[in-house]
Amino acid sequence: MTDEEIAALVKAAGLEDTAARYPADVRAALAQLARQRGQLPRSGDPALEPTPAFVAPRP
Repeated sequence: MTDEEIAALVKAAGLEDTAARYPADVRAALAQLARQRGQLPRSGDPALEPTPAFVAPRP
């Protein structure tokens, strides 16, 4: 994961202060998240998903 990706995830999660105080811990948590996310089974069939996909209303 690049520094730009990590910074974007930290900002999206609102963890700027935590990342500033504990940068190694945040990097380790994001690495663990990436490993676990890769192991999750995903279906290509939307009918098999537990909830329907969200569709934003269009103006």
